[in-house]
Order: sequence, then structure tokens, then C-alpha cells
Amino acid sequence: MDRRHFLAAALAPLAGCANVDDAETSTSRTDTTAVDDSAFEPVPEGDWERADAPPEWERAADRRIDRHRRGDVTVAVSRDGDPVPDADVRLRLRRHAYDFSTAYNVARHWSSDPDGPYRRWVSRLFNEAVFENAYKWRQWTAPDGHQRTHGVITFLRANDVAVAGAPVVWQNHEKDVLPDEVWSAYENGDIDRLRELIDDHVRTLVGHNAGDHGVEDWVLLNEQLGFHDFTDALADAPPTRSPPLRHWFDIARDAAPDATLAVNDYDILTLDRPEHRDRYADLVTYLLGGAAPPDEVAFQSHVTTPDGSIGPAEQYARLDRFAGLGDIDLVVSEFDTPGIADETAAGDYLYRTLKTVYSHPASAGFRLWGYWDDQHWRGDAPLFRADWSKKPGYHAYVDLVFDQWFTDVRGTTDATGEFSTTADLGRYDLRVAADPETVSDVRAMTDPDGETRLRVEL
Repeated sequence: MDRRHFLAAALAPLAGCANVDDAETSTSRTDTTAVDDSAFEPVPEGDWERADAPPEWERAADRRIDRHRRGDVTVAVSRDGDPVPDADVRLRLRRHAYDFSTAYNVARHWSSDPDGPYRRWVSRLFNEAVFENAYKWRQWTAPDGHQRTHGVITFLRANDVAVAGAPVVWQNHEKDVLPDEVWSAYENGDIDRLRELIDDHVRTLVGHNAGDHGVEDWVLLNEQLGFHDFTDALADAPPTRSPPLRHWFDIARDAAPDATLAVNDYDILTLDRPEHRDRYADLVTYLLGGAAPPDEVAFQSHVTTPDGSIGPAEQYARLDRFAGLGDIDLVVSEFDTPGIADETAAGDYLYRTLKTVYSHPASAGFRLWGYWDDQHWRGDAPLFRADWSKKPGYHAYVDLVFDQWFTDVRGTTDATGEFSTTADLGRYDLRVAADPETVSDVRAMTDPDGETRLRVEL
């Protein structure tokens, strides 16, 4: 979900994560028992030790985060048009404006205990999930594909987790992701039939899941740089500038006008492959020139070999390059570190990467490719071991998402009936208590520039 859709989606009650610590401000006081704490859910706790003297890359990232991920907010309380001083105020983050996401497996969901950790942790740690396999073409068209998937959408939405979809078009001949009919048309040279099948798939998968199902965030084009058999057959053009690519974005946009559409590829924020990055930039530039340009450019970010990791300065420079291509958001779509054998080093890398990416003003989301070793393509997920014990990566993630980047403040209004603070961008639970009334509401704070004023009339 990109920033264009945050306000609309946040109108429904959405889960997020909240800080367990209270932050005092210049107008606050400790005697705020009139604001009921019982309605606030407990949040994950971590055990990450931050450096006493952060390195320069981290200090620079923190400065950017202060600039781009936080804003000034004032709660103005009145009664019958007059300001109310000494009203107790609590402002607690309910959902980030930023997507903290994970891959989620439909088959594992149905085989898991309804009260078990696989289902429980997805809503405690994330505000978005993407189906790991269920939207791959072969699985989606299986006899029970729709029903099983829709049941999981219902579960996630009931637990305040937004649902994203991936991939729509993935021409991978090495994976069992495409129906036999598609390969038959390709292998038999039936280009008209191949074109018809792909067009219909884009239209029906994206269109069917919009609306009532609320799935409007899609990786539309996946791994075009490495797998392009179909576009080679459909057009006499290089893989990065093939007309069918723009056509598929046009179809998806017609099927779901409000959808967020992404192009996704690998080895951009990992490894040292400058020619590969050049080709991805060429692909993104070509798509941005179409009638229905992508909203997001996505980077898979799997670290599968010991030499796959890169430093924060290089990560930021690569993000900057793609942000400079046009009006487009940046997302990390598939992060994990099975190539880093040492768990502590893997946790450090998650910390550095997540903070670096979050600090970039064009970044809109960060997705782990799973969170538990027993449901991970390499058996080495970032957060939990097979027995659900917590890895260093869990503590790094929680320290950032549930501590450093969360606002939970209490205070009292001043003589003018106002309480002011600085807050992380997102949607908030707001409680105001002034004898004899208590008012509860959900309000958005999404502008890092200027001041957001939240007016409460008692």
C-alpha cells in the first residue's frame, strides 16, 4: 500500500504497533489515570542493545527519519467553543503510514492452530502481508484456489492486516508457477492464444481481488530481467523495452483503477552487478513512459551468499538512483539473509538495511520474505527459529519498528487548551479526558511538513 492509499485504508480500524514506553513532553504530567489504558493492546518487546555512540551512517539515517517520518501535531480541546485546559491527552500510534510487511503462506495458515504462533505473530508484528504462493498463476487457478485464499484474506483483514498480491506476470520456466495451457501455447508458437491467456490473467486476477476483497497492492511484473520468454515471443524488442509490458500495466489499471502496481526484480540492493542495475533502470524508465506507469519499484533483497550484502552508504545511493527516475515509490519486497550464517551478523544486517531504507524519503514499504524458519524457502527466516525462539533479527526489528519509530505520549493541555508533540507518521488512537467526559477517536497524522491539528470538542 503506497502513501496515496494510506488515508483511505486507515479509515477502518487497522493494527499497528505501539511503543511500550511513555514519552514525556514539556506539557505533560504523570497524573493521567483518567485516560484509560485498558483498551491498548500489549505490543512485542525486544532485547536489542543499541550502540552508545551510533556510527555516522546511523546518525545520518536518524536525521532523515526525523525529517521525513515524523511531524508536529497539536491536540486542541474545547467545550462549547471554549478551550479546555488541564485535559488529559494520550496519543498512541495505531498504524504506521509506512508498510511493515511479510510473506504469509495460505497452506500453512490452514494447517496451523487457530491460536498458534504462525497466525498470532502476523498481526502483532506487521500491518501488511503478501501471499507467498497463492497468487502464482498455477495455484490461483487450482480448483480450490479462490476459496482458500479468500478465507485467509478474511482472517487477515479481521486482524487489521492489509493484503497485497504477488506476482501477476512471472515468466519463470524454472518454477512450477504457470498452467500447462500457457506453456503449451508458448511452445506451440500460438502467439495469439498466449497473448489472450496473459491478458485475461492480468485482468481477472487483479480485477477479481479488488473491491470486496480489498487487494489493491500488486507486484505486477516480476523478474523480467531474468525471465522473458513470453515477451520475446510477443514482440521483437529487448526485454527491458517490450510493448507487452506497458500493455499489461494498462490492463491492470483498467481492472483496478485505484490499485498500486509494482515492478520487481533481484540483485539491485544486493551484490555488485552494475550492468544488471543499469538494465533494471532501463526497464523502470520504459514503464514510467507508458500510459499506466507503475506506482512502485521493488527490490527483492535476498542475501543468499556471503558476498551478497552491501553497506548502508551504497544501499542509499542505489535507492537514490531509482528514486531519481521519476515519480515512484521504493519498496523492499523480499528481504531475508540465508547467506549470512551467523545469526548476530544477520540481525545486524537487518537493522542496518531496514533503518537505511526507512530513512529514504521515497521509500514506502519493507517486506520480510517470511518470519519463521519452518515456513521459509531456505529454512532461515529473519525473526524466529523453528521452535519459535527469537533470533537477533527479531530484536533488531522490534527495536526499530516498536520502539524507535513509535509514538506513545501522554500529557495535559495548556491554558489555551492545546497539547503539542512530535509524532511518527500514521494513524493514532486519541484519548482525551476532562471531567466528566472521556472522548476516544482515531485520527491520522501523515504530514511531515508543517503542523497537524487534531481538534476535539467535548
